Amino acid sequence: MKEYIRIVALAAFCAAPATAQLATSGPVASVDNIPPAPATNLQALASAGESVSLSWTLSTDDARSFTTFGDQVVPTGEVHGYRVYRTDFFLPVDDSGGVVLGWFTREGARVDFDDFFLLADRFGSSGADADFELFFDIVPNGQIDVDDFLRFADDFGKTVTQEQGSEKLIATLRPGISEFVDDDVVSGASYIYDVRAFDGDNETGVVAPFASNEDIARTALAVGGDQ
Repeated sequence: MKEYIRIVALAAFCAAPATAQLATSGPVASVDNIPPAPATNLQALASAGESVSLSWTLSTDDARSFTTFGDQVVPTGEVHGYRVYRTDFFLPVDDSGGVVLGWFTREGARVDFDDFFLLADRFGSSGADADFELFFDIVPNGQIDVDDFLRFADDFGKTVTQEQGSEKLIATLRPGISEFVDDDVVSGASYIYDVRAFDGDNETGVVAPFASNEDIARTALAVGGDQ
């Protein structure tokens, strides 16, 4: 973007006509307030060894594009690269250490009727439906059915605990890169990934509402080679 010199006319407050005084400011810093489009289709896949392979579709702004600003043409959406973030957490468990699958709300500390109603709203849906939600298929068979309700009944009323770490940056990649292998994982732990396209002043994360298929796709359970 071109930088401008701002010229300010100062009126002279006197009765007699006076020559206007001119003052100039310093160069105005260019600020990019247009974030790049997000990366999409983020997939996390745990391998047989202790690693997780990530892949995604590049931001649509991974090639420089332009827009108009007044009578100027300025670059917008240029991607400088991608930052890969990871949040570590362990599966929710009950007091005895058993895995709890029916804690759908992820709120409070107990599996209760709020979780039941979420599951009931989805009863009968299957993978053939465009809005099928894998998160609720806790007995995986491609449909929300009686098997899921029976498994949920085992969890109903349980007190839940879950360990979770803070999000951390694990890699910074150049433009045009759409995959990454995370080999610093622990067998038995789960990880949520986010890939954020960034430019000089902004970054944009993956749009993945909690428990959506996009959210599940970016979550991986690390499995050791001996399991």
